[in-house]
Amino acid sequence: MVNNEILDKVERCVQNQNTWRETKTINLIASENHISRTAEKFSISDFSHRYAEGLVNQREYQGQKYQDEIEEIAITSVKNLFRSKYADVRCPTATIANISIYYGLCKSGNIMFSLSVPNGAHISMRKFGGAGLRGLKIYDIPFDFDNYTIDMDLFGNLILGLKPRIITLGASVFLFPHPVQEIKKICEDLETIIHYDGSHVLGLIAGGEFQDPLREGADILMGSTHKTFPGPQGAIICTNNREILSHVEKGIFPGTVSNHHLHRLPPLAITCEEMVEFGEEYAQQIVKNAKAFARYLYLKGFDVIGKKIGYTKSHQIVINLSEHGKGLKNAISLEHADIITNKNLIHGDEVNSVKDPSGLRLGVQEMTRFGMKEEDFGVVADFFERVIINDESPSRVREDVNEFRSKYLKIFYSFD
Repeated sequence: MVNNEILDKVERCVQNQNTWRETKTINLIASENHISRTAEKFSISDFSHRYAEGLVNQREYQGQKYQDEIEEIAITSVKNLFRSKYADVRCPTATIANISIYYGLCKSGNIMFSLSVPNGAHISMRKFGGAGLRGLKIYDIPFDFDNYTIDMDLFGNLILGLKPRIITLGASVFLFPHPVQEIKKICEDLETIIHYDGSHVLGLIAGGEFQDPLREGADILMGSTHKTFPGPQGAIICTNNREILSHVEKGIFPGTVSNHHLHRLPPLAITCEEMVEFGEEYAQQIVKNAKAFARYLYLKGFDVIGKKIGYTKSHQIVINLSEHGKGLKNAISLEHADIITNKNLIHGDEVNSVKDPSGLRLGVQEMTRFGMKEEDFGVVADFFERVIINDESPSRVREDVNEFRSKYLKIFYSFD
């Protein structure tokens, strides 16, 4: 018999989630976005029920003709958008994409460089994540906190001295571009692979903002398809090197992925085409909004990282809340006001302070897609001041947040 109580609970939970997160909250999570209604229509299909292993036209199962077709469409769309010779769309997450790259291109014991977590790295680049699972010997990329970028004076000597197999650029806290061209020049006589994790900035790259890793010298670009790139959850990998792709393909299957969740591919292809049409305007507005939001927060009295260098060139803003109760307390208070953020390690934090770090990481990409412009983030900064500095009741602020958010329910930069 059907358990109607469970069905009712599930229906209610889904409705509550949709209402709360899509119509009431100001979402400032830097790693989230919302696909268009057009793309969303194609997220539910028979592809959700099917299985595919291997490459297009090289499957392990029969019944694949339309699965091959949709994957080829998605690959072509990705290649066109990112101007790469080759692309792979099979990794269901960026962490799995990174593991596949490490698995396919490296051996246990190889030397690699990545940022430390307090300086921005994602856990998949570190010893307790995918790089560690592969058994790589991981060294920290030196970081210049004053300019919030890689310290090339120190890093160049380390590269020449240690001759790494792979350098992973990119970050989870990613305010300013990385010096890909400089690093490529240093590595030109080495067999070092430059791997750029563009997960956070993939939509900016697609829209011609931030930087262009493949043209600047990266050997391989991967990234999430659901952060500044406003598509379904998943990941893509791009390269102009056939040999690199061949090794990574083996890292994906049979290395780390069996079935690759085919229902992602129709909305991925649609989002690529939306980015061809609207990506430049969207990316430009994201960066304008991030800079404006950072400036408004600074004027309210917040310690916004990167002030002397313009705060940010991406979708992200980072604030140091050491003098206001640190990250966790304030993230919880903001959530009670229906403002969604995340606590985050910042430069100077110890890795073991991850449960209550000093910072908040904020991202403007989703609210930009819902139509917010620079002046609107002045209103959002007012909400931050009321909750964090003025210690106003979050429930009182929430009423104003909900009213303000009700003006921004339409998705822009899309075929809707």
